[in-house]
Parts: sequence; C-alpha cells; structure tokens
Amino acid sequence: MPLLKERDRQTLQQEFSQMPHRVRIVFFTQALDCETCGITEQILAEIEPLSDKLELVKLNYAIDRQAAEHYGIARIPAFAIVQLRENTNAEGESELVEHDYGIRFYGVPSGHEFMSLIGAIMDVSTGDSQLSPASRALAAQVTEPTHIQVFTTPT
Repeated sequence: MPLLKERDRQTLQQEFSQMPHRVRIVFFTQALDCETCGITEQILAEIEPLSDKLELVKLNYAIDRQAAEHYGIARIPAFAIVQLRENTNAEGESELVEHDYGIRFYGVPSGHEFMSLIGAIMDVSTGDSQLSPASRALAAQVTEPTHIQVFTTPT
C-alpha cells in the first residue's frame, strides 16, 4: 500500500520539476536487525519515480563496507544525498560526477523529517543552501572541520 497520496505525488512532481541537477540518494540498509529499514526504503522508493532527475541506489550496509566508509555511514537505516553533474573527461566523453555536500539522514524520514528530506533534495540539486548573506559570512569564519548533527523524535 502506497504511503504517498496521489495529491502529494503530484505536488512533489511539480516541486521536483524545478531541479536543475540530478540527485542520487545512496541508501544503506540490511535485511537483518534493522526494524525501520523497510519503511525507509518504501518512502525513498515512492519518491524516486517522481522525477527523472532522482536516482535511488540501494546498498547493503554489512556487505558494501567500502561505500559505507566512503559516505561516512555509521549505522542504518541511512542515506546520503549527493548531486550529480555532467562533466567532460579528458577524452571528451560526458560522465556523471558526484558532488557530496555531506548531507546524511539516519532513521525514517517521516513526519516533519519528510519535508526536511524534500528540502535537502532540492538544496542539493541547486547546490544552494539558501542561507542569508549574514549566515554565509558566519559560516565562512569556520576554519576547521565541523560536524553538525540535528536530532529529532518521531512525530
């Protein structure tokens, strides 16, 4: 049974039609010992077909350890949201290149977190955080790597 209503699918399709760049959602899951992996996968799988600029890649956290390390995934369910841009390589061939802004989600993106997921997809597609000039100036003053986490509870 679908989670998204038809009206919501149509609204998301309209929103996603404004995406300038492709977005890849790299989802880490596993069949055992992950109570919320199934529902997380269903949400992501219902979002993917709403735009030809969305791509869902499903990886097994236990097996695909190199990819989990590459994306810095520490637990499941989790997913990274990365931008895909066309780039021309040395041979003149076009290839897709990931641009990773470091956006990660852990757990089920439901309730208010669902809108955070949609916002993150749109921000990654544009490559613009939509921060105010004052916030950008403050962020520019950060001189060492900083790890920011936002914790939420299910709604």
